[in-house]
Amino acid sequence: MGRQMRRRSVVPGLAGLAALGFGVSHWSGPAYAVKGSWEGAPTTLKDGQYDSVLKGLEPAVSLPPITFKREGLALSVEDGRLNADYQTKFDADKTFQLRVNDEQDWRAGLSTADASLRVRGHGPSLDNLFWEASQSGSAEGRDVQLDFNSNKEYNLTVAQERLGELLGAELAARFRATNDGVTGRFDAHRELPGHAALSYSVENPVGVYDLARSAHVGELAVPVAGGKAGLKLVHENSVQGYHGSYTRDVSGGNADVRVSYKNDALGYNVSYARSLGDVLPVDAGVHVGVDDAGVYGKLSAHRSVSQDLGADYEARARFELGGDSGPELAHSLKLSNKLGYAQLLHGSSGSPRLRVGYEFDA
Repeated sequence: MGRQMRRRSVVPGLAGLAALGFGVSHWSGPAYAVKGSWEGAPTTLKDGQYDSVLKGLEPAVSLPPITFKREGLALSVEDGRLNADYQTKFDADKTFQLRVNDEQDWRAGLSTADASLRVRGHGPSLDNLFWEASQSGSAEGRDVQLDFNSNKEYNLTVAQERLGELLGAELAARFRATNDGVTGRFDAHRELPGHAALSYSVENPVGVYDLARSAHVGELAVPVAGGKAGLKLVHENSVQGYHGSYTRDVSGGNADVRVSYKNDALGYNVSYARSLGDVLPVDAGVHVGVDDAGVYGKLSAHRSVSQDLGADYEARARFELGGDSGPELAHSLKLSNKLGYAQLLHGSSGSPRLRVGYEFDA
């Protein structure tokens, strides 16, 4: 009961702010979205069961934010909440912000180019007060940022992107200290002849200082036969992982080969993707491949039926190698315009489904 009375006391206060501060006001607010949808078996329409269809197509309105503002003051409605905002600048580089809503929740902030203090609470009581502060700066090529809050949590980050060179490799480092410990990352990168590149990084988990449990990553990228080959070695928590890749443009499409080995398991994925717009009278594309689980493929196409009506078709297939089940097939046809759409979906795992809906801005 007391909370309801407090809410009533805030709303007239916000209304008073509007009356005093918005004699000449600016209103802004985007259009709001109206939408509805239904999905079910096509036989529902054939059998005349329109109740569920009409129920699903009932309009759902997404109310837009509405704002009145003038000279640093603003009154707005967002997500069903009435908010009052105030913002001002002083001393050329300092900004003060304050927001209060009709639930008596408030937040305030003071910021400069390199520091900020944010406070939030509820009503006049300071019992639930929470604050957080941040300060950043640079010294001798190092970027330093300190974040801390009223819960006595802190996060200190020191980064140096140009640490120097060693054997032709550019070095960089980043360290972060928290209540739970310290983590650090060291990077080395070197450009090699023939547009190749070699990189290495090592990073320890927060509070874990055993080098064997750190993450070591080495990568080599090399142009090969008109494509790009890559080799990546990962050592983390005493586990080795190997990853290889090769990509190349082939016959107007892109071929992609990926191989990995980790925990005594071999994984691979060989795929080819190509647009078919140059050989078909529609905007279409195909993607086929094989991986360690099976063979897969996808075909998609789009065509304008009329000025405002478009048609989209998509077919997917996958066949698991060594499995007892047959191939998984699925395809869909969708007709849509600016106001709505109708889509028919069918696959080997279920009966046909019809999906209809609409969405527009009002």
